[in-house]
Amino acid sequence: MRLVALLLLALVFAAPAAAAAPRFGLFDLHDLARASHNVYGDVKVSKRPTSLKGTVVRCGAGCRFGAGWLAFAKGPSLTAGDVVSAKAHSGRIGWSVDVGLNARGQSRWTAFSKVAAQRRKSSGVTDIFAVVVDGSILALPYANDVRHKDGTVELVGFTRAGALRMAKTLG
Repeated sequence: MRLVALLLLALVFAAPAAAAAPRFGLFDLHDLARASHNVYGDVKVSKRPTSLKGTVVRCGAGCRFGAGWLAFAKGPSLTAGDVVSAKAHSGRIGWSVDVGLNARGQSRWTAFSKVAAQRRKSSGVTDIFAVVVDGSILALPYANDVRHKDGTVELVGFTRAGALRMAKTLG
């Protein structure tokens, strides 16, 4: 009986995050919700997903910000609906995933990358993207490490397991 109660409690705490998180999403850390920043503007990971509003994602063991939850004020700039293919491979920066985009995805990528380039030019600091699959951050590549060519975006910075998981989810 105690096991069932613990399981139900775990599901109650996990449900809000799972409901808000996309199957695939590409976010910019500039779009973090206020609750995911500390007083200095740095990324702040929350231990409780129920305290966050917005698109809530899990920052797992491989996340450079520590284990917990982050919330984004805006939705993802790229979604699974923008993707036509995904292929994992060992690349120039660890493991990478080549994501083929449809016409809508290419248009969204162009707008997204243009904003990131403008921010870099004005502030001198490169944006960090968050690659989310099934509600968890699998990679946090710098914007200038992401390549776009012929309708394909190469997302970098994955572990082998993360890259294969993303390719399988989107493939």
